[in-house]
Amino acid sequence: MQVLKLGGSVLTKKEGYMELDQKNIDSLAKMLGGVWKSGVREFILIHGAGSFGHAVVLKYGLDNGVRTDEQKAGMALTHAACTKLSQAVVDALLKNGVPAVAVPAASIGKLSNGRITKMDSSIVLSLLSSGFLPVLHGDMMLDDKKGGAVCSGDQLVSYFGKGAERVILGTNVDGIIADGKVVPEINGANLQSVLSHVKGAETADVTGGMRGKLEELLRMGKPAYIANALHPERIEKLLRGEKAICTVVK
Repeated sequence: MQVLKLGGSVLTKKEGYMELDQKNIDSLAKMLGGVWKSGVREFILIHGAGSFGHAVVLKYGLDNGVRTDEQKAGMALTHAACTKLSQAVVDALLKNGVPAVAVPAASIGKLSNGRITKMDSSIVLSLLSSGFLPVLHGDMMLDDKKGGAVCSGDQLVSYFGKGAERVILGTNVDGIIADGKVVPEINGANLQSVLSHVKGAETADVTGGMRGKLEELLRMGKPAYIANALHPERIEKLLRGEKAICTVVK
């Protein structure tokens, strides 16, 4: 099994407010349709929330918890926005012959202080083994300490990636960049040096940007490939086990 994550920066216009990047969604769905029809089907798709999640969370001040009635309304609106994005992704996949099924993380899991403590992964794995493509996304979830909190797509990748052979992260850059060049591999020997070059989020992002992604990947302990999903053929090569321009995290 592989886990494929498509970043919100690829699927939405992150500087906007709940604005799809339909062109990118369609090109990625077309690529995945071709991959699926060729027989590569053992993967889970997780996507970020982009401008459908981060901007709404910040608007309602949900990054530190959900306690007031206004915040609860904001949490529900954020969840609705994230599911709207996910439906757009699923619709594009269906048009390209992929039997995609959305599985909102809010309906199968719980958090404690912002970290996953419960997740009914059996639903996801059953869909996968039955010939469907499970589609999860970053979401607002119930939290026993904060009332509600953000569960990023990257945290979902870390959770499901522990049971996967490897993880592929599709972002809007060619990989981890240091001194203007793609870092081919990140490991224990060069980790601290690379982290000194990696920034947090530059746009509205409550999940820590690329640095947050790296931290989640390191928690996972499985090989991960960070590649540019604006070039769908690179993601396709990685799904097929071939080489492509990327950063490998080991």
